[in-house]
Amino acid sequence: MSKVVKVDEIPFESVEWGRTKEVISPQSGGSRNVKVKVTEYLPGHEHDLHVHPDQEEVIFVLSGKGTTHWEGGKQEVGPGCVIFIPAGEAHANVNSSDTEPLRVIVIKSPPDDREVKVKKQ
Repeated sequence: MSKVVKVDEIPFESVEWGRTKEVISPQSGGSRNVKVKVTEYLPGHEHDLHVHPDQEEVIFVLSGKGTTHWEGGKQEVGPGCVIFIPAGEAHANVNSSDTEPLRVIVIKSPPDDREVKVKKQ
């Protein structure tokens, strides 16, 4: 069944590097194969290097500026950038601003959030 969600009516949850909210997921109803989140990385914060072993991830940057890191590379990102991370690839995102959040839409499939932290070398 189709569903319309008003993102502003869903509260954020705090995480160590910012805040996030699930917009569409199996838990919220309506989706079996995808999870959509709105996430904000606080100024100067980063999500540590990690892997989703069985999950692809697409990140659409709405506002702010940052750097995305993956195995063997990194790139500056900003509004309008879309990042694709294949399942099993180590990655991290850093908010490179000292003043504004890095706001993104995160799309994950399958929708589980199994995450394995990768030790920094």
